[in-house]
Amino acid sequence: MNENDRRHLKELLLRERREIFNHLYGLESDWHALSEHDIEREEEAQKVTLADLLGRIKARDRQRLSEIEGALTKMMSGTYGICEECREPISLARLQALPTTSFCRRCASELETKQKSPTFPL
Repeated sequence: MNENDRRHLKELLLRERREIFNHLYGLESDWHALSEHDIEREEEAQKVTLADLLGRIKARDRQRLSEIEGALTKMMSGTYGICEECREPISLARLQALPTTSFCRRCASELETKQKSPTFPL
């Protein structure tokens, strides 16, 4: 991976981070607007459901932010694009598709297979 590739990937990560921050800010604004309304009993259940949904969306966004911050930290330390499992370089195509990935395609596939296979005690 050359410097232009690294710069492009960093820009992708920073852009996604900004989008998530904006999304989270919008969710907070929506929640505050919802909280300020006088709500009838029937609407209270909808408010609880919506609050649960907003909470799950925020948790997903926070997880994604954590992944982005991890990738940016790896860029600063010089370990970005190196598979955490086999220590081989991750392909540029994979990094462009999944800029926060920590694993090459082969290792990611092996880990996914291990997670899917049931383990039974002997």
